[in-house]
Amino acid sequence: MSQSVPFDQFKLTWLHLSDIHFGHGRHHASAERDDVLEALLEDLLDLRDRDQIPPVDQVVVSGDIAFSGGALSAAEYDDARRYLLRVGDRLRLGPDAILVVPGNHDVDRRVAAEDDDVRRMLAELRAGRPVEEALASPRDSERLMSRFGAYHAFAQNFGAGLEETDGPHPLYWSTVIDARDDLRVRIAGGNSALLCQGDDDEGKLQLGLRQLREILEPGGTHDVSVLLTHHPLDWMRDAPEAEARIERWADLHLCGHVHQPESQSRSRGGGSRLVRIQAGATHEYDTGADRGTGSFTYSVTSLYTDPQGSVWARIWPRRWVPSRVTFRVDPEAVPDGHLYVDHRIREPRRAPETSTAAAAERADALGRLWKASERSVRRIGARRTAYPLDMSIGELHRRGLYVEAGLSDLSDRSRRLTLESLCTAVQADQSVLLLGEPGSGKSVTSYAVLEELRRRRVPALALRPSDLPEVLSDSGVSELTLTLKQAATEELGGIVLVVDGLDEGLGEFDTSMDLAHLLHRLRDRYRLVVTCRRREFEDQLARFVEGSTFDRIVSLNEWSLENQFTDFVSRLVAAGLLDSTDVLDAVRNSPALATLARRPLYARMLTFLGSQDVLSVQTLVGLYGEYMDKLSAASDVALQGAGCVLSTTSQEVWTRAAWFIFSKGLLIEERFSLHAVGKMLSADLDVQPRCLSRALSQLCDQWRVAGRVWARFVHYSFFEYLVARYYLEQVNEAVLRGSAADLADMLGLDLTPEIRHFLADELRAVGTVKLTMALVSAYQETKVLPMGLAKQRTTGNLIAYLLSRSAPDAAAALRQLLADEQDMFLQQSLLWGLCHLGDEDALERFIAESRGSAQWRAWNRGYLMYYYGDLDRREDPPFIDTDRTQSWGRTRERSLALMSAPRYTTAIDARRRYLDLYSLYDYAVWRNEKLTAQDGAVAERVLASLWQDRSIGGTLLQELQAMHAAATEAG
Repeated sequence: MSQSVPFDQFKLTWLHLSDIHFGHGRHHASAERDDVLEALLEDLLDLRDRDQIPPVDQVVVSGDIAFSGGALSAAEYDDARRYLLRVGDRLRLGPDAILVVPGNHDVDRRVAAEDDDVRRMLAELRAGRPVEEALASPRDSERLMSRFGAYHAFAQNFGAGLEETDGPHPLYWSTVIDARDDLRVRIAGGNSALLCQGDDDEGKLQLGLRQLREILEPGGTHDVSVLLTHHPLDWMRDAPEAEARIERWADLHLCGHVHQPESQSRSRGGGSRLVRIQAGATHEYDTGADRGTGSFTYSVTSLYTDPQGSVWARIWPRRWVPSRVTFRVDPEAVPDGHLYVDHRIREPRRAPETSTAAAAERADALGRLWKASERSVRRIGARRTAYPLDMSIGELHRRGLYVEAGLSDLSDRSRRLTLESLCTAVQADQSVLLLGEPGSGKSVTSYAVLEELRRRRVPALALRPSDLPEVLSDSGVSELTLTLKQAATEELGGIVLVVDGLDEGLGEFDTSMDLAHLLHRLRDRYRLVVTCRRREFEDQLARFVEGSTFDRIVSLNEWSLENQFTDFVSRLVAAGLLDSTDVLDAVRNSPALATLARRPLYARMLTFLGSQDVLSVQTLVGLYGEYMDKLSAASDVALQGAGCVLSTTSQEVWTRAAWFIFSKGLLIEERFSLHAVGKMLSADLDVQPRCLSRALSQLCDQWRVAGRVWARFVHYSFFEYLVARYYLEQVNEAVLRGSAADLADMLGLDLTPEIRHFLADELRAVGTVKLTMALVSAYQETKVLPMGLAKQRTTGNLIAYLLSRSAPDAAAALRQLLADEQDMFLQQSLLWGLCHLGDEDALERFIAESRGSAQWRAWNRGYLMYYYGDLDRREDPPFIDTDRTQSWGRTRERSLALMSAPRYTTAIDARRRYLDLYSLYDYAVWRNEKLTAQDGAVAERVLASLWQDRSIGGTLLQELQAMHAAATEAG
């Protein structure tokens, strides 16, 4: 069959190379091989650029990469590694997207020749002893492994060698790739060269049923299974039984060795087929004739689905044309006039008789829906938690470590909910919004909701925020869209969409209003369960979300020490993950720790530290510091066990990675490209790519989508803390060197409020010597460095913030800087810092400037709107509020949240509180708005505390009282 297929319908595409034989022949062979490989790459890129093939997602190499397994020269694998990395780079693929298996020429035959034990073992196995016996024996496995030493070291630079796990056995591997539109493809790397030793291998080799079962995983969660080996099956002694299993468990078998390219399809039961794609040699050299054979080939294969639901493999076979010194379509491998050949792998379910066709179509739609549901549940269940860090959310549930969060209905805070009552409400056609603080357990609860709904046989799909526009698309062709379209056609109702982390996708939409309207449209068709950070919802979405979008808004409550935290610790002990409940006593005896344990994330971090290490924790930043230090030490040990000897610590790798991601703006919905970050780290740190990947995997979830490896920190606050940690290190180094210019340059990139808080707390805890002097010198250095006014303002503002929060004797330093400052933006920054420290003169001057200058007030309002996110944080200062129609919702909500904090009136100086309140009133008065009664009550409490404080002059308080009257309904 030949059909036109849009490129967006191709799910996964790979380049297939085989039998390259690096190191074969002398100088002429090497030169010719270089020419052929360069021409191959040029041909491949030309096909891609002319849209004759889809973009390549993977590179697979089916053995005989080297000529002698590295025995004749280490350059065999050095050359191979350089070439494959270059192919990946030109295709914009990382090393993780390159997958390799060994062939007979990747075996170091000297080992058996020189080791009698290895030679005897091989003779027995080649004579018929089952290879499973050797694989089950650690001693014999090590003997087999010894013959692949150079190959294995080479393979660690690629594919499965960079995965979190080493696979079922070091001699073979398996990986599952999440291709486009939720197609899961298992690629199983089989080792058919286990018993290779000479030119008489045919009929003496074995794959073994153990290997096939472990790498193909019959009954696994994949949709398509691809087996990659070097030898075709007819070279195996155990070919009959191996072939029977492969026909049942695999959909495609890619191989090489015989240097004759072909593809063929064999029908199986259930309307499916096994397709065998046999590669020719990418380079073959005739030693006797001292020249290449000219029979060089490669191919590209892509999986796609047709409108009827069949899965196909399309193959573009390419053959060397010596007269043109390039590759062209292989005419012997394709139908006349075609560039490719198609093979159907899986057929759609056959329609039954006409009388039951409608029922069958409905059943097919329902099956497709449940399949999509199960995939989405697995995806969210694969995310990890803060402790046990090596467990996913799904494993946490399966091991009995899930502790149900307390839930409150915000329309009636006295009304407590359970997970079961929440799911009952959803089952009764209600939509629910779950709000929580960072680290309150939103993702863990989302997974619990999905599992409970699945138990009740309610179809639920877990979606990312970026998936939402696709759900309503009439023209979409993704698997998600087609599944929901088919469900709508068959009138399958009751579908629940679970959107975890709505706040993470805010940047994907032009405005918050667009996202709010999209949610409302989705509610017309589906039931929704949506989680979001409370602050982001209140700041950015609340005013746009229509009342009918959600039937209930539910709060995720904090843990209590005697209930959820005690329950969690008891479960850890029962599971053997904690030796005792001693950590409970340590937390009970410390008010600071007891407060931290109320947040599920922090509670998990405390249990990781244990009863002894928690004793040194008194603050939030102290908890993060101890947690990262202990986790880094454990990671370093694990890396050494995996053969990764780092020249630095895991924590340094994490810190540098966080800095690169932050400074380069690499986050997309809190995820980043592992390859992009890995390249930057490799250039900065002398660490192998596989070791970098392993180090990051200790703190980041990693997954593959269409050949790309993405990662995200287990919790976003870990990323924020590590960025602050990097700043701390750089600040301390600059202070020690006495380099004001370096420090000024370092502080020229502005920080989010959360990172600022971490950095200020760290500086205060560390007590850097001469910090005040260094920050003052850096501020003064900005006046002479050629950095431009915008960066000068950004740097000066951050220095003023750090001085007022972290440095000793900061008031005198701020007054010194203010005396010489002529820039209004920086004057305001310095005055805010002084007011934070309780300077009466600074408050008097700030208010005097405000009385006499509308511009002064506009700049003050504008900066706060930038700081809290109402103005674009990518803009340069100054930030000016001159548009009365500009929303200040985030600033209002964040300001009021600050003022509502329990310790606000006791922990924050009266001068700073005055400025907070003055600025809040100024927004409302200038816009001719009134604060709501609830917001006015918060402001009134703060105003009353200022009157009671008696440290601020009566004139200033009377002025603030008049603003209160003008800004509230009471006025």
